[in-house]
Amino acid sequence: MPVETTKVQEQEKHSQQPTALTLRSIAFSHYNEKARWGLDYYKVPYIEYRSLPICHMISMFKYKAKARPPGPGASVFVTPHLTVEHNSSNNKDKENETIILNDSKKILEFLSDQYAAPANSNGKSSASPNLYSNDEASKAKIQALEERFNTMIGPHVRRVMYYEILLHSPRSVARSLGQHDNAGKLQSWIWSLFLPIFVWMLCKAMHINETSAARSRDILKREFEHLSQVLESGPPGPAYLVGNQFTAADLTLASLGGLAVGVTNEDGYGAWVPSIQDMARPEGRKFMEELRATTAGQHIMECYKLHRGHKAPGSGYGFSFFGLW
Repeated sequence: MPVETTKVQEQEKHSQQPTALTLRSIAFSHYNEKARWGLDYYKVPYIEYRSLPICHMISMFKYKAKARPPGPGASVFVTPHLTVEHNSSNNKDKENETIILNDSKKILEFLSDQYAAPANSNGKSSASPNLYSNDEASKAKIQALEERFNTMIGPHVRRVMYYEILLHSPRSVARSLGQHDNAGKLQSWIWSLFLPIFVWMLCKAMHINETSAARSRDILKREFEHLSQVLESGPPGPAYLVGNQFTAADLTLASLGGLAVGVTNEDGYGAWVPSIQDMARPEGRKFMEELRATTAGQHIMECYKLHRGHKAPGSGYGFSFFGLW
């Protein structure tokens, strides 16, 4: 979710390689999946500290934003939150440089800026291609689509999925969000114990109810129909949203729209999430299946299959409070 970017100390591009990247996330959040995908796409090692909703206010208290971002349910305890620490060992008088990014779009831009293959590499570099293209016209199109997906798909997928999982599926499904390594054992226990209260708090904060969920379903249906037309009208060959290669536009659509078409960790999603079959309401399952069957829905599945990738060697999970949080 777009919020703010804070640079503790300015640095020159590529002036030095970061020695430590730390991602603080709500594991099953699709905005966090976007940041996680970017890190995995560029094969950057990082440590991920995972939290659950409400519990994340404790985890993120030290790292909270300076101002509350716009939008229903937004708070200063925003995730994803990426900390990049640079080693200044070459200059003992210089403090370590730290970059803090708590916006999925800014994180993706930073990773592309730092780790993408050089523009003149002609495919000879082992690094992944630039997600924002090296062509300015294409970059503008990619950024426009990314912004559209951040505002027109991300919030509505979250509302629809929370509506189905928290209000209409068995409590066991909602409790499972706190299991399967989505958080430490203490957080999992707190999530399970106070789940009814947490459900009420989340639904109230994000205005989740039958009317708002219906409106979000209508918006998603129109967006997927429009995107399907865009993909179908492209040139022959593999279909991508901009040009003939995978870009930040495709990554953003896939990460933010994946939950709505039933993408799971078995398909490559970076955390455990419920499947279509876990949805209790037949209407909810039908809606997800219909989105999945669209050209846009199939494009999302194909992006996960071809481009999701895995964590780089050296990546792992971090815990606090004696390994329980």
